[in-house]
Amino acid sequence: MNDLAMGIYDDLDNQTQPVLYVDAAANNMIVFGGHMSGKTTFIKTLLVRLHENIDTDQERDIYILDFGGNLGQYRDLSLVSACFDNSNEENVRRVFKAVEDKLEKNTKTLASRQFVDVFYSSEEKRPAHIMLIIDNVNSFLADERYANYHDLLMKLCREGLSKGLTFVFTANDVGGGIGRFLGSFDRKFALEGSADKYMDIFGMRVDAPMQNPGRGVSVIDGKPRELQLFLPFRDELRDLPMFREYLSAIKTKTEKLTAFDGNLTEENFIHFMSQSFEGEVDPGDPVVGLDYYDHKPISVNMREIHSLAIYGKKKFGKTNLLTLLVRSISKSHPDYRFVFFDDGRKQLNDIYEETAKKSSYVSSIEQLYEFLDANGYAAKMERGVLNKDFKEKKNPGTVFVMQSKMLFQANGAQLLKNVFPKMIAAAEEKNYWFIFSDVRKVSNNDRDTESSLNNSIAAAFLLDNISEFVSDRGSRSVFGEMDPKELKNEYARCELGDGYYYDIESDELRKIKIIKV
Repeated sequence: MNDLAMGIYDDLDNQTQPVLYVDAAANNMIVFGGHMSGKTTFIKTLLVRLHENIDTDQERDIYILDFGGNLGQYRDLSLVSACFDNSNEENVRRVFKAVEDKLEKNTKTLASRQFVDVFYSSEEKRPAHIMLIIDNVNSFLADERYANYHDLLMKLCREGLSKGLTFVFTANDVGGGIGRFLGSFDRKFALEGSADKYMDIFGMRVDAPMQNPGRGVSVIDGKPRELQLFLPFRDELRDLPMFREYLSAIKTKTEKLTAFDGNLTEENFIHFMSQSFEGEVDPGDPVVGLDYYDHKPISVNMREIHSLAIYGKKKFGKTNLLTLLVRSISKSHPDYRFVFFDDGRKQLNDIYEETAKKSSYVSSIEQLYEFLDANGYAAKMERGVLNKDFKEKKNPGTVFVMQSKMLFQANGAQLLKNVFPKMIAAAEEKNYWFIFSDVRKVSNNDRDTESSLNNSIAAAFLLDNISEFVSDRGSRSVFGEMDPKELKNEYARCELGDGYYYDIESDELRKIKIIKV
């Protein structure tokens, strides 16, 4: 059945109260009303009706932006691909990206045909029905974080129906730019409100209905009709859990978008990982988190990447990421040696203690030179002259963890320009890995040192808002060639635990949720 029963209305001409039906695949719907007037109840009833009429052979993907905060209990219904509130900007962006991707597939399947003609046909391959519900669209349009989506939303509202995308909005009133969307909504409902609002909504004089939740007005057959909306259940607290349990046994073609809820940990990693992930992660490669969009594992390919850099804000998770990397490498490669270099403040002491039996700790440029020379890694330099007595030695696989601001000052330039680049060039053969765990600006604008460091890095993590970082202090980092405006449009601001992984050789940038250890 295509028509969904949403309530009853008063047909005064015939002295009857027919059932109010809507076609969710053919109508954009907007519901106006004040607080507690029944707007969110309309959405709940619509969701229940859609699931009561479920077709397991047909793909239907419902995306909900819950800016009213009252639809969380409905997020697990079978046809709901996502139900996100406004607490995480990236989740809203994920919804729009998913909708656009689905719409693109539909466009190819339809090949210039109208969606409803194909959707209600008996064709074996029918396009998906996509529904985007925004509860409290006033809040969405008023939020500066989503200003870039206003024009896209307008375009989708105008063109979506023909390609299989329908919209359902709830709104308090027609203010805040909502008026310009009304031409794309052929089904308008106005619950308890003033006569002035009805004129703005319908463009005609409408008498106010009686004051009762779910009571309202809509234009039906060209005339304003008073209506009463149905409740989704007689007793929502009792009936909704049973309804969810009943639906859990029904397999649908709906693709779910999982949202991160708090920290990503080793314990909940599997829960948040995409069920569609079919690849394999080399057991020797450290897994650092999940891709923010497809929730697939992000790992560092240690066979190909021998030099990592970590950039980021203070107290934004750099030490957590470093701990994660060191623990993972130590566990999967128990024969590796670790060399820690900090500036004497013992910032790496806790990580060092975990690997103390196979680690060395230095706290000055001089000590580092002595260690490299004495252990046969690289010749030390004294007064500008390399040690002629240096002898290269065969060493076990070694991970150099470089976290000292001294590296980026004048006395560290020689290491960054000459010593480390040569060691990294031979790293694959000799099993060396470098982690520059707190990369900073090179002092005195030393472009040669800066360039040598950037050219030596194979992959980088950034724990910061990338558009702001690139336009400010990261303009001469490995991220420096990126366009800050494009990055701002593409990615939301980072929350604690978020970051970016940039594989420089493949030029692939991915936003990730990093595992909290």
